[in-house]
Amino acid sequence: MTILPFLVICFATGAASLLARRSEKLSTGIGILGLAAAAIAAATIGADDKLTIGGADLIGSAYLRLFVLLGSIVALLLALLGLATTSHRYAPGVLLGGIGAAGLALALPDARIAVIAATAGGLLGILVTIVPPASARGVVVAGRELRALAIAGVLAILAAAWIARPLEELAAEPAVFGLAYLGFATAVAIRFGAIPFHFWAARLADAAPENTLPLLMAWSPGAFAVVALAWADQSVAPLVLPLSIERALIVAVGVVSLILGSLAAWIQDDLEHVVGYTIIADAGIAILGLAALSPAAWEPARTWIIVFVMVRSAFAAWAVAVRGAFGTRRIVALGGWVLKAPVLALSFGLIFVAAVSWPGLVAWQARLALIDLNFDGPFVVLITAGALMQIVVFGRLLYVGLSRPSEAVGGGLSERPVWPAAMPRRPMIGRSGRERAFERTSHAVSGAVDVAWVVPEALRVNRTPIAAVLVLILSGLSLGVASGGLGVPEAARSVPGQDQGPGPSQSESPPTEPPATATPPIETESPSVSAPPASGGSPLAPGSPLASESPGSSPSSSLQSPSASPTP
Repeated sequence: MTILPFLVICFATGAASLLARRSEKLSTGIGILGLAAAAIAAATIGADDKLTIGGADLIGSAYLRLFVLLGSIVALLLALLGLATTSHRYAPGVLLGGIGAAGLALALPDARIAVIAATAGGLLGILVTIVPPASARGVVVAGRELRALAIAGVLAILAAAWIARPLEELAAEPAVFGLAYLGFATAVAIRFGAIPFHFWAARLADAAPENTLPLLMAWSPGAFAVVALAWADQSVAPLVLPLSIERALIVAVGVVSLILGSLAAWIQDDLEHVVGYTIIADAGIAILGLAALSPAAWEPARTWIIVFVMVRSAFAAWAVAVRGAFGTRRIVALGGWVLKAPVLALSFGLIFVAAVSWPGLVAWQARLALIDLNFDGPFVVLITAGALMQIVVFGRLLYVGLSRPSEAVGGGLSERPVWPAAMPRRPMIGRSGRERAFERTSHAVSGAVDVAWVVPEALRVNRTPIAAVLVLILSGLSLGVASGGLGVPEAARSVPGQDQGPGPSQSESPPTEPPATATPPIETESPSVSAPPASGGSPLAPGSPLASESPGSSPSSSLQSPSASPTP
């Protein structure tokens, strides 16, 4: 099946949920049903399906299917978690629209249109940032968010449109490719809120509902980054230009985000700020994948993006459940939370393992591969150590959780499930077997009615254990993804439209030598240029001197990465 049913479900039910916002129960119900249906539709997306609508192609892939399937499941769990803790009437509709826009962006092969779709999905976040009655803080945050999204979208669209021009006109100006590459990478950094573009993202953690932060700061920017990776792999990497300065600038943004993001998360006292800065730190690794500009980065970069959005979604859900149980987001006020909430403590341990990982896990290998592609010698050890700084972040939370119980934790809600009312007992008074059989049937029916009558109250008084179970499910799913479950490596390796073949780092294509009159300066030995991937970028102009003559080959096949590895 194509991606069309998934998109129809997401956008139709998302719009219906937002239109029904005056009735919070109706809006939330539509949103939750829509997310469940979207997850089912996502699982049916074909890995090699293609659909043309209005002249635009929608191409399925294994990575697209996995991304939207996990995104729909995470959004559904976050919406249910909002019901168990602090709900927001706009949240389910925004989650649906955001996941739908991410899927649409990944399915579009033209980077210019894909960027518009990814930007539109991010704009939905403004609906949960500023809602009536509007506060001054909400207006300021919404304005900064809108400005950041607009700047990132314009930069990416200009870069994709500029490179999409006939390359004969640009052959004498190789600097144009470097500027376009730097502009698209900057757009990705802005969308992630990477340092030094993090001010709007830091304020977003204060204004937006906690259960929407994973979508606004991880899933939507993650889809944007996947589009950028495919665009760079087809439009810039095949040229093998000496882009040392541009790559060094992008590497610097990635490293600074990684180190300072972890440091900021360590010193924060607000749980949502801790979540936000850990997302920024992990985004630094994703930016290194874009800086590598090598076909060898295709699989680890896409693997890391899907791992990190899953892990940070689980971490955000844990923070939401902690606040719902103890009524505070301040870390210093959470003393003794481990003993008070053992299920949340177990979830915390799973999230810690998935976030930090160890050699052998897919998450560890992807992170190390991206670092190796950008650094040599002792810098690999230093950057890897910087990536492991999050150990101190989790260690601080664990230390507080094992300390003396605070007032907030002592007066908080328990994870132990309770039944709000005693069930009535009905004695048997029948004498014959027929009478007693009739009584048993009537008692069973009456008991079912009694249970159904109490279920709403039981759900209300058991919100904390329900939230803890939802977080446990999400944390277990994130650990499974970090370990390579659900076919993550295979999906990341695949090429849209060519999912049965090898990925960019494995394919081979014969080299072509463009005419000397139209060839830009290239400082490498006999570069080979191959056809672009079917998703995420604008194709090289057919017949241009820089286009490949080997049809059907996968993107950036057998290309060499730039010879110089920038160091910070």
